Amino acid sequence: MSQENDVCEACGTIVELGSVIAPDDTILILPFNGPDKASVEALADKYIKAAQARFSTVEVTVDIQEVNNAVESKVSLQFECTAEKLIFEMGLSAI
Repeated sequence: MSQENDVCEACGTIVELGSVIAPDDTILILPFNGPDKASVEALADKYIKAAQARFSTVEVTVDIQEVNNAVESKVSLQFECTAEKLIFEMGLSAI
C-alpha cells in the first residue's frame, strides 16, 4: 500500500522557515488615512502602543501628510529581528 503526501491549504502544509523569515526584514510599514489628523493619529497610535507594549525596543517613525482633503500617515516600525516583526504582523487582526 503506497501513501501519498497530500498538501492542502489547511493541513499538511510544509514551509521552510527560511522562506518566511529573512534576516534583514525588520521594518513594517503601516498606512493609515482619514478625514482629519486627529482620527488618523488616534488609529495609528493604537498600533504604535501595541508594538511598544510587546517589543520595548521597537523604533517608530511617523510621516503624516495632507492629500486631497484627507490625511495620510505612514507608520514605520523597526523591530530588532524579523521574528519580532512576524509575531507582531500575526497579531495585527487583534488590535
